[in-house]
Amino acid sequence: MVFEKVFKEDIERLRSMEGMWNTRKPPEPLDYDKVSQEVLGVGSAIAQQDQIVWTLAENFAVFIDSLRRLSNRLEELRANGETGNAPSVLTFDKDDVDTLDFVAASANLRSYIFSIETRSKFDIKREPAST
Repeated sequence: MVFEKVFKEDIERLRSMEGMWNTRKPPEPLDYDKVSQEVLGVGSAIAQQDQIVWTLAENFAVFIDSLRRLSNRLEELRANGETGNAPSVLTFDKDDVDTLDFVAASANLRSYIFSIETRSKFDIKREPAST
C-alpha cells in the first residue's frame, strides 16, 4: 500500500498537472506488480553491498525488506508498551541499518521516477542533510 501510494498514485497525480511538464520530462510512476516481477532472485543481502549503485529491482527488494524490518520494530515497541500513553514512534538515524536501507532505497526509487542519477547507500549516508 505504501509503495502504490508514494511511487504510483502520487506520481500519476503529479503527471496530470500538465503545465508542470512543458519544459521538463514528466515522472514515470512505478507499478508494484511489474517491479515485483523483476525482483525474483534478488535477495535482501543486496543491502550489504553499500558501495554499488543498486538496480531498480534491487532498490525495490531493499525497500520491501527494510519496510518489513521497520514495521516489525514498531510492532515490538507497541507490544512492549515502552512508550506509556504516547504513540510508538520510530526515529531515523543514518547509523541505523534498517532506517538507512529504507531511506536509500526510497530515494533511489524516487530517482528512477524522476530520471535522476541514483546513488549507492554509502554515498547517500555520507551526504550532509539539506537545511
